[in-house]
Amino acid sequence: MDNSTKKVASYKTKKSLTFTTWLLITVGIVGSFVIWVFAKPVIVNTDVTPTGFAVQGVAINQTSGYVDFKNLANNGIDFAYLRATSGNSFADDGYKSSYTRAKSANLKVGAIQVYSSNTTAAVQAQYFIDNVGNQIGELPIAIQVPDDQISTATDAQRLASLIQTLYSHYNHDIVIYTRPAVQKQLADTIKDTKYWLIEDNTDNKAAENQFIQYDEDRTIGSGLKAVKMPTSVFNGTKKQFEAYK
Repeated sequence: MDNSTKKVASYKTKKSLTFTTWLLITVGIVGSFVIWVFAKPVIVNTDVTPTGFAVQGVAINQTSGYVDFKNLANNGIDFAYLRATSGNSFADDGYKSSYTRAKSANLKVGAIQVYSSNTTAAVQAQYFIDNVGNQIGELPIAIQVPDDQISTATDAQRLASLIQTLYSHYNHDIVIYTRPAVQKQLADTIKDTKYWLIEDNTDNKAAENQFIQYDEDRTIGSGLKAVKMPTSVFNGTKKQFEAYK
């Protein structure tokens, strides 16, 4: 084989390799795109507030991780409640950061204190005050009452004292965040405080239920930015909600 023949053969080989390389790259890109399309979660955007309500929001705690509040605001969320403290032994170290970012996203904000029957109202109130300061937001301070924390009259009286102590300090409304069974237990002890009722629907529109958590794991948004969070409605009009300042 003479040199000219060798050069032609070499050129054809290089051309063939180049074509094959580009073909493989193209197939890889197309394949990756197809896998991405079919593998990504197919989630319907859930920015629609339940019928009969004008405002909805979410409850967030430390296990929620980093929250994109602007994404929430862009998907029909109007407010965010942030769990701040539990009893006198746990404070969310991300509370202040979340508070600032939620406010920047133009969401109304509320703080949550988880009630404990194992320590006095005064100690719990001071723990909340020390950790939250004046960053309580516009919404009523929420005291979350787990199912197992109201088993005696003393437990209920201690909760009533906590409500009064926080109200006196902040001159700010309080709401009890709990399930219907606990609400019934508290009926004889706590008369004037409203509730944030944990349900799986929005049926109980009684005036005492200021908020209703209708889904513990609702999908908000769509595609790769979709998140699941406990979601609630405000049991009132848009005008009443906007009055919180």
